Amino acid sequence: MFYDFSKKPALFLAPMADVTNPAFRHVAHLCGADFTYTEMIHSDGFNHGDPYAKNRGFSIDGIPYGIQIVGNDSESIAKAAAGLEKFFAPAAKVIDINMGCPSPPITKTGCGAALMAQDFGSENHPANIVRRVCEVAELPVTAKIRIYKDDEKTIRLAKSLEDAGASAITIHGRTRGQMYSGNADWKIIAAVKKELSIPVILNGDIVDEKSLQTATELTNCDGYMIGRAAIGNPNIFRRLKSYLKTGAPEIISLPDEFETRAADLNHYFSGLKQYDLLPHVNVRAHAQWFTKGLPYSREMRLKINELHKEIKIRHLSDDELAAERESLIFEISNVFEEYAEKCRREYHEEM
Repeated sequence: MFYDFSKKPALFLAPMADVTNPAFRHVAHLCGADFTYTEMIHSDGFNHGDPYAKNRGFSIDGIPYGIQIVGNDSESIAKAAAGLEKFFAPAAKVIDINMGCPSPPITKTGCGAALMAQDFGSENHPANIVRRVCEVAELPVTAKIRIYKDDEKTIRLAKSLEDAGASAITIHGRTRGQMYSGNADWKIIAAVKKELSIPVILNGDIVDEKSLQTATELTNCDGYMIGRAAIGNPNIFRRLKSYLKTGAPEIISLPDEFETRAADLNHYFSGLKQYDLLPHVNVRAHAQWFTKGLPYSREMRLKINELHKEIKIRHLSDDELAAERESLIFEISNVFEEYAEKCRREYHEEM
């Protein structure tokens, strides 16, 4: 097994395109995430020599992690799985197949959640993809799916994945049509958990201590995967780990929260620089994500948006882009320090 699920409940960082690069995964792990996954790596791209995987799929300091593959063909996915596990050995511990991404650019090519529309028995049905990957991969194989409107159909799919050899499954509690709107249906995930003998990981709407407690009580899942709530806020794993240990939400002042977020961002920036990731990451957007929920967040986003606004990214080489973004992150760090000091000052004046 790729993870010791006896250590329940496990907290996982969801694979997210343009988010879970090696530096962000590293910070999330240091904040308390038990296991993390790469951004989606397209099987066809990897098989044809696209450098995307090399730039995004490695692990900092050899921390164990999972490789997530997206594709629309069982043979292409299997070939990529066999290559990726060797490419990223020994830190890579599991091959996860994306069968739940609802993004139209993904589904219109037959990938992600579009795989769940395949007929049972077809070559590219999720169960047959898992079975084919298990035949060629040495690492455990898992799948990330969504739910159907029909609960029994969801349970049937989950059982078929287990029968095909999946070591665990992750279920996002929304249908493909819901995208990320409405509420995740944890009850159907609880029903799937009762039917399977392999670990089940819940995904969708884990945003704080209360939601984690409710999800654990309702579903008794083996793991809980956090996606959007961790974007710009890896500190959520610290808070949840503290809650699991003490049973009480952590009380933190606004200045302390601000300083923690700024420190996590600077740590993230350091990883981007050290591991040559700057050319591949939109640091302006990522920095703006780190302002969410903070005092003066709108002011900060506006100020960050104005920094180096005149630079034409498409005209720069990778080396020039890295140098430009290194200068940009220095100024962004100054913005965070400026407003952190403002928060400290105004907070103590109110006290």
